[in-house]
Amino acid sequence: MMRNESDVVPGEDDDSSSRPLLASDEEPCARENEVFSQERSPGTPCDSPSWMVGLRHRAKLCRERLLSQKFAVTSQFVVSAKMWNRTIPTRNCDVLTTFPAQTDDDTLMWVLARLRARVPELNVHVRHHSNTGVYGFYLTASYEHLLRGAEELAIRKPIKSEYGGGNKEFVHEDQEYFVGVDDSSTFLTSEERQSIVRHFLFNLRAHQGDQLDRIRFLEGQAIVPVLMSRCVIDQVLPLHCPEDLAHLREHWVQAFFHSQPLDRVCAYFGVKIALYFAYLGHYTKALLCPAFLGLLFWLLEGTHQYTDDVCFVLFAFFNVAWATLYLENWKRKGAEYAYKWGTLDKEDELLVEPRALFHGRIVRSTVTGRFEPLYPSWKRNLFRYFVSLPVILMCLSVVFIILWWILELQNWVNIKVHSGATPFFCKFLPKILLAICISLLDDVYKKIAIWLNNKENHRLDVTYENNLIIKLVLFQFVNSFLSLFYIAFYLQDMQQLKDQLAALLITRQVIGNIREAVLPYVMEKIKLFKIGYKVVEAMSPETLERQIRELEENDKRSQSSSREEEEEKEGRDDGWRGGQSRSSPDSDEILTRKVCNEEIEEVKTGLTLGQAEVEACMKKYEDTFEDYLEMLIQFGYVTLFSSAFPMAAMCALLNNIIEIRSDAFKLCMTFQRPFGQRVENIGIWQHGLELMSIIAVMVNSALIGISDLADRLFPGWGTVERIVFIVFLEHFVLAVKFLVAYAIPDIPHKVAEEKARLEFLRREALKKMKRSLRICRR
Repeated sequence: MMRNESDVVPGEDDDSSSRPLLASDEEPCARENEVFSQERSPGTPCDSPSWMVGLRHRAKLCRERLLSQKFAVTSQFVVSAKMWNRTIPTRNCDVLTTFPAQTDDDTLMWVLARLRARVPELNVHVRHHSNTGVYGFYLTASYEHLLRGAEELAIRKPIKSEYGGGNKEFVHEDQEYFVGVDDSSTFLTSEERQSIVRHFLFNLRAHQGDQLDRIRFLEGQAIVPVLMSRCVIDQVLPLHCPEDLAHLREHWVQAFFHSQPLDRVCAYFGVKIALYFAYLGHYTKALLCPAFLGLLFWLLEGTHQYTDDVCFVLFAFFNVAWATLYLENWKRKGAEYAYKWGTLDKEDELLVEPRALFHGRIVRSTVTGRFEPLYPSWKRNLFRYFVSLPVILMCLSVVFIILWWILELQNWVNIKVHSGATPFFCKFLPKILLAICISLLDDVYKKIAIWLNNKENHRLDVTYENNLIIKLVLFQFVNSFLSLFYIAFYLQDMQQLKDQLAALLITRQVIGNIREAVLPYVMEKIKLFKIGYKVVEAMSPETLERQIRELEENDKRSQSSSREEEEEKEGRDDGWRGGQSRSSPDSDEILTRKVCNEEIEEVKTGLTLGQAEVEACMKKYEDTFEDYLEMLIQFGYVTLFSSAFPMAAMCALLNNIIEIRSDAFKLCMTFQRPFGQRVENIGIWQHGLELMSIIAVMVNSALIGISDLADRLFPGWGTVERIVFIVFLEHFVLAVKFLVAYAIPDIPHKVAEEKARLEFLRREALKKMKRSLRICRR
């Protein structure tokens, strides 16, 4: 029987159109149309008015349902995208300690009880975030405890002029002698506050018999590093300070053609990262001379063969002289920065806490009086020379053989392509194979190097890092320069050397910037978007629409509010600085539950994410290793073979101008905030640069010896005479280089003079104080 327009029940249709529409509503539409078509009698004409009206009505309903469904999905995506742009600052927290989502209450209470009992300096709040399921300990400390921690860490602060001036290690009992100690909001920087809180946290020591599940602690052992190594604690991270971070983004990341605010970088990220950016800026400025000289030689290239040969030899000598003078100048400049930031005098290694994974026989330290592991140095040296060294040499030999074979294959394929025996595209196959082999060998060798370094059992983090750097740099050197050595001294093809150096330098810089800055930023935003979409997906359509209206209203209110009102609101806060960011009290929905008489706060942020929750999801900043390694390899490209490609320094200069801002971008936008580290200089990377400059002397001497100019000046010379000439030239240049380095002092005279002057003024002020005390006693 055929249904007509009157058969459609209005109430039924109205109800179906008014209820929430789900993804499954598309199937009922299809089934309804299928039933409707079956109910139409075969004899009824298709153009019947009543039948067509019913069909149009049902088609309209299906379209409305599909549009509603698409609108709901679109709304979910829009709201999810807005969630990670509306981060609520976390208040009263300097350092965040997170636990995995599946952590049970017993583990949390075990750690919390020991923190409360043994580290009373810390204020701990336990929270659980519903969006990510992560448990967190929100840590901070009172100003009085922070001052005592500053004394324990020997943080240098400025002394009042009447007591001698300059910077000196903070002493709590003599705090009245220091400038600005009465102002709790400015005396300690956010980086110093977080370092002190971390020091308190890592100073949680085990007592005899302490045990958590299967983890047994030795008496006096640091608990938190062990729990981190066993994945009981997920991470310990300092939180960003929104006000300071906004200033750095505006005056550092976005200020492309302005000088770097290094003092603010040091105050926010610590001396180690500030020294890296100081080195990068200094190196970039130093590249101006070889860049423009190389540009001049590149413009003169091709005018005359004799001119090309002379430019080649002159630029080779210039590279050696420039590298020597630049490194000596940087050592002096680095000493100035270290003195300015109060790290020129290095702390004794015996006072530094051992690594968490350092193991050995437990003895009482003769320096600190604490129980700590003792590992004989002869065992480490035995493993280093009879296991690590042979394994590394074997790995480098395998890499050398594989790369050499691929380069030989590339040379054979090039000959075949030029002769027409093979298609043109075949010349790219060995290059693809080389790239694949380098990537695979890099991953395998890195795992082997880390395993060897762990077995060597180094006591300090700095020695562990230095030995790992040496192992990895050896591989990177072979990986980056073997093809250039092969072309320069085996094939002796200067044109191919020029093309290869240009390709390596440019592609490495482009890929490096994308991998370091762009890719982590995109991945972080995708991760946060997934978290937001998971929250929004669980909402009903009515709740979603209400949240959208609230977001739009909040956006309008935030746009209409003036900056003066925001500053006035911030001025009414409690004056805490650093990681203790502010937020309105009602910005989060916080529910509490009690476990073993301890309150755990359940934080529900609605359509917003808390700052701590967002930063806990960010990728950890893995120190400055990759950044320094990139600059070391680039320095090698510029000094070793740029005589064949004079534009290498110009390419490096342009890259470094972008590199400064891209590295600043990833620190301020992409990665977690790292803890500040106090270092005296750039460490082992200085020795790596100096070694690269020595290799540059050898390589450039050899390039001069095999150049066309040497053939013209010394016709008829055989291989022996040429080798003798290269060795003599190399020894002569090295002798001059070492004399110049010895003649230039590492610490500038003004720095040494300033240190002596301040020491004299302090002694005089101390004498006056003693005289005053004697008079008062009389």
